[in-house]
Amino acid sequence: MTRLGIQDHLVPGATLSQKYEAARRFGFDALELSERPAFDEARAAIRERVPVTAIAGGYRGWLIDPDPGNVAAARTDIAELLGLAGELGTGVIVVPIWGRTRNLPGIATGRTRAEDEALFLEGLRPLAERAERSGARILIEPLNRYQNDVCVTIADAVRFRDALDSPAVLVVGDTFHMNIEEADMAASLAEAGERLGYVQMADSQRFEPGAGHIDFTSIFSALAGIGYAGDIGIETAALSGDPETVLPRTAALVRDLIRESELAV
Repeated sequence: MTRLGIQDHLVPGATLSQKYEAARRFGFDALELSERPAFDEARAAIRERVPVTAIAGGYRGWLIDPDPGNVAAARTDIAELLGLAGELGTGVIVVPIWGRTRNLPGIATGRTRAEDEALFLEGLRPLAERAERSGARILIEPLNRYQNDVCVTIADAVRFRDALDSPAVLVVGDTFHMNIEEADMAASLAEAGERLGYVQMADSQRFEPGAGHIDFTSIFSALAGIGYAGDIGIETAALSGDPETVLPRTAALVRDLIRESELAV
């Protein structure tokens, strides 16, 4: 059964347990962890039995960072987070890099795209083995062209996942990034099929679903069509209003969309 999560920074509360209690009150099942680094949060979730849909990054550096020291740090941190994710029964969201792209002047990695892709896979291969041993998942997330240019579309993420050929490696669909990059978001999700392991949702301007112009009905129809039963996490840059009003409304909207799409199949 699909669990509905909310990213922790969107929920009021001084501690992780308080945030989880607030999330439950608003209609959510779990938290998505977003602190950087995420080690303390993950350990608190284990200790306090807080359910977690995903660990969203939370590591130092990037797997294709221009600085070799940051590449090493990313590999070390992701390996440790995978151990914690295994205890939580969840996955770690991984991207090649954030904030460097050949699509904007002066902020590329200094390597060719082929070299970046090879370095990304080189880092992921032992991490996939670590995830398999730990019972965790690696969730490869595409980011839009202004934040990276190595893994931009669902098809890119699927290509990396297939190159690794590990049952512990799956793909993330994030509706904010997809709204920029995918010609047909529903079709891209359907094409990912069983390789889709997690869905993050935000609307067109990165507020909560329902606050912008994305057609979520077609997205949920596509998810129902492939029998998606994985988790969904609400991941926004901000909310359009007071969390006490916005978050219960968001949870109710998403649950209605899930129910309606399942009835239509």
